[in-house]
Amino acid sequence: MRIGVALPHYDFSLPDQSPASLDTVVAFAQRAEELGFDSVWATEHIIVGPEAVDPYGRVYDPLVTLGWIAGWTERIGLGTSIVLVPLHNPMHLAKEVATLQELSGGRFTLGVGMGWHREEFHFMGIPFEGRGRRADEAIRLMRALWKGERDFEGEFWSFQHATSEPHPSTQPEIWVGGSSERAIRRALELGDAWHPSRGSDPEHVRRVKAQHPELRVIPRVAAENVEAMLEARAEGAVVSFADEGAMRDFARRFR
Repeated sequence: MRIGVALPHYDFSLPDQSPASLDTVVAFAQRAEELGFDSVWATEHIIVGPEAVDPYGRVYDPLVTLGWIAGWTERIGLGTSIVLVPLHNPMHLAKEVATLQELSGGRFTLGVGMGWHREEFHFMGIPFEGRGRRADEAIRLMRALWKGERDFEGEFWSFQHATSEPHPSTQPEIWVGGSSERAIRRALELGDAWHPSRGSDPEHVRRVKAQHPELRVIPRVAAENVEAMLEARAEGAVVSFADEGAMRDFARRFR
């Protein structure tokens, strides 16, 4: 059973929450490691419109944040929950991920999502439609680069006789977010695990596991929903905590 901790690296609007700070982020990561959690996780939004300002108007970049956290920790896993793959050039993203995987000693997991905030795509000049198809190709391309393949022919990106190193000594797992049927198929076909969040409740997870028992399912959930997800046969969870005290109390209950 893998239980990870969502890092508080973006703003919250709740009265008892303060804005994300560097001290809070590193303290959460170090406490999670001390308490024996499996991993810590960071999310991504790059530029948002009014409907997403709360809580994503101020959010630290996940890969930069996790690279920094790697230097403050020793063993705990590092993951993205999630990176918005259609907003990235996959060659650049593959390089960043490979670098982080090597610098962290093989501790990184790439959680990916397709994106829901249409304005974010508009601001960045990237089509919102067709984002899933582009992301599928991006995943294939990144895996090709990590394996050292020098040629790739795709609909959106291609290269021949190319070199991109470092090649990660251990390829990072790719966890696929989303709750649609296409997201589940993407996890089965291209990913190593399905990583749903608020779009999937325990009953949905139970149905998917019954249909695809071979599929690893590790959702992102609030602390109070973890037991229900585990009863639905999820193999673990990435958990959001209000503060370090709540994380400590949870660790006591699940030991």
